[in-house]
Amino acid sequence: MAKIILKSPYLKPNAKMHIENYVRYIATREGAETAKNSTNTLPAFETQKQLIGRLVKTYPDSKDLFEHADYLSNPTRENADELIMRIAEMHSELFGDREKYVKYIAERPRVEIISSHGLFTDDGAPIILSDVAKEVAESESNIWTHIISLRRRDAERLGYNCADEWMQLIRANRNMIARNMKIAPENFRWYAAFHNESHHPHVHMIAYSTNPNEAYLTKNGIREIKSTLAKQIFRQDLISIYEKQTEYRYELKLNSREVIEKIISKINSGVYDNPKLEEMLLNLADRLSKTSGKKVYGYLKADVKAIIDSIVDEIASDERISALYDLWYEQRENIIRTYTDELPKHVPLSQNKEFKSIKNAVMQEAMNIVTDSIIAADYEENADEQSESDSEPSDEETEHVLSQKEKTSLMWKYYSDAKKLLDRKSDNYNPTKAVEFLIESAKLGCGVAKYRLGKMFLQGKVVPKNVD
Repeated sequence: MAKIILKSPYLKPNAKMHIENYVRYIATREGAETAKNSTNTLPAFETQKQLIGRLVKTYPDSKDLFEHADYLSNPTRENADELIMRIAEMHSELFGDREKYVKYIAERPRVEIISSHGLFTDDGAPIILSDVAKEVAESESNIWTHIISLRRRDAERLGYNCADEWMQLIRANRNMIARNMKIAPENFRWYAAFHNESHHPHVHMIAYSTNPNEAYLTKNGIREIKSTLAKQIFRQDLISIYEKQTEYRYELKLNSREVIEKIISKINSGVYDNPKLEEMLLNLADRLSKTSGKKVYGYLKADVKAIIDSIVDEIASDERISALYDLWYEQRENIIRTYTDELPKHVPLSQNKEFKSIKNAVMQEAMNIVTDSIIAADYEENADEQSESDSEPSDEETEHVLSQKEKTSLMWKYYSDAKKLLDRKSDNYNPTKAVEFLIESAKLGCGVAKYRLGKMFLQGKVVPKNVD
């Protein structure tokens, strides 16, 4: 189970209350709370079992509670009693009205007394219990009744076994809680009390907005509140996990760059033997050579990004990279387990925003592939010379420019057709014809076609070997 439980039910203004008889424990239980009883360890009463059955059926989220886990593993009278009380506290509608609920959490046995009651709020704000109860009861806003619970051993170990620590924690995070509840900080009102229960110490928090049109708490908002509080409560436990995660992240990025550097080196040497990845890298190099502007992943077109993502997915299959990514994910899940049992699905390395630098490394290394950039340079030089000329171009020169555009278009058409004919999965696979197209493309100046032809003749796998 998660190390922290957060439940966030709410009451609408003038909400109709129901099943109030369930909470008669609140009125009759005080004597049982004052001291441990030797009968507490006996099996739960049949009436307790029946009441728990009805409560869990009515409130299925009760199954997530620490007390529910305790009761299932050891269904004693004491554990049954604890579970019934916790479910009742989670659902303030059982108290009949808001005013009774405020009074209960402020004065319940084992609440840590701050003044004449157990309520606390923002630093310096005075609290008169009767005034607070009236304020909450008369508010036209929805009222959230957060309950934050820890295991006793964690509360003792980390110092959250007293009201003072909880007071500091919630005060420090009140704006974070308001933000996730979609409440402007100046409109946020909250009151809390710490109940030092023997098994699971917990804090009750009443939170709402003075503006009835505000406040909306989503599942993601609850998750953010819970994770932020958990990371602060368990910060000492998480230090070593963060250190390991940082180490694996660094090693993963470093190893990924080394892998792609070696691949590019082999491609340039004509000894790389992964046609699929080689094709993607050559395609990327080609696209980047024709991409103007800043060569950063975030600035690229969607189709170029897709090529890079596919390359990263291929790299991720490397044993070293795969093992490091698994180790990084293991530490991430150790952190997540602090506040929830619902682990998110693993995303591929290419889709993980924390490793975007690997994509930029792929792009930078792809530009190191040996290709012919003379034509592009010649075009730029000619364009510069023409712009500097005071004379208007002649008809002959205009025809030459148009001819060059046509040649460039034809060059890439030959290359594209050759690629299709070299696809072994295609019904049109024809390496002989592909070589003819590559030769035509190379004659028109395509550097990638020249490189590919050179490699094919050097290796002699697709066409007869011809080193000369």
